[in-house]
Amino acid sequence: MRIKLRHIILLFLLAFVLAARLSEQIGEWYSTVLYPLISSALSWLVSWIPFSLEELVVVVAVVLLILIIVSGHVRRESLKNICFRSLELVLWVYVWFYIGWGCNYYRESIYSRCDVERQEYDDAVFREFLSDYSNDLNCAFEVLPDDSLVIDQSKLETDVKSGFSAVSKSYGLASPRRWQHPKLLLFNDLYSYVGVLGFVGPFFCETQMNADLLPDQLPFVYAHEYSHLLGVSSEDEANFWGYVICTGSDIPQVRYSGYYSILPYVLVNASRVLSEEEYRSFVSSVNPEIIAQYNSQREYWNDKYSKTLGRIQSAAYNAFLKGNKVSSGTASYLEVIDMIISFGVLPK
Repeated sequence: MRIKLRHIILLFLLAFVLAARLSEQIGEWYSTVLYPLISSALSWLVSWIPFSLEELVVVVAVVLLILIIVSGHVRRESLKNICFRSLELVLWVYVWFYIGWGCNYYRESIYSRCDVERQEYDDAVFREFLSDYSNDLNCAFEVLPDDSLVIDQSKLETDVKSGFSAVSKSYGLASPRRWQHPKLLLFNDLYSYVGVLGFVGPFFCETQMNADLLPDQLPFVYAHEYSHLLGVSSEDEANFWGYVICTGSDIPQVRYSGYYSILPYVLVNASRVLSEEEYRSFVSSVNPEIIAQYNSQREYWNDKYSKTLGRIQSAAYNAFLKGNKVSSGTASYLEVIDMIISFGVLPK
């Protein structure tokens, strides 16, 4: 087993991933300097393919790993050699994941990047937020077109990319690219079983959207996932950008999706700090049609959800996030309200 050039390259890339993990400065350099170049190149390379290649990478890697093991036994290779080749394959996939996108987990938080202090909980401020939020959610609902919530895909892409293009460079996001479009999933039903509405693939920097998304969810989920493609790693920040970009839109369906899609996080946070009577009062301040829509949406996804697969996926993703310096794991989704208040992005 001679050391070859590819092994030296692999070791160098592994060392960089480790350095980024240990140093936020290196992680931030990756996200603002290296990643925009890598993501632009990878996404352009596969932009002509309508379906996601991310799933195929995983499938091919698993098949290759099995072939290495089986062929090694057939050819009577030593166990040491089989293990070495298997480990090399795993490490190349690992490096591809982190160099392609994953090192964004190790960048500075949006609070550090923008020198904004995270606000401690203030009862009066939170109650003001709830009041303003229910009012603006209701207003956004009232101006929706009567015929349909469906919005043309190209119109949505243009609107969301335009919103991100207007974001100050101080936030440290990569620039949107015209060739970056959402891809179709090959195993869409599987994602619905586990409640995954979309994701960004790290191997070719592709945005994947669940085909089962309801029209009122689509704009927010797209903006959320596109922020990941622009270098956002934390789920709370991705929710923050989904909210900011959508509520700042001039398109009624997109604006409503921004307010409506954070309703679950608002309800959870409100239930934790308000008395039962106050919580009921807040819920009653929201248009009953919106609450009915929210309950219908929950039933829609519950019918598709597999509790067994969902729990496995949730536990695995929670462990994955914590292993990548997201200390709150999947609970970080709820922290979008803290971010909205800390940055002063109150409902308008």
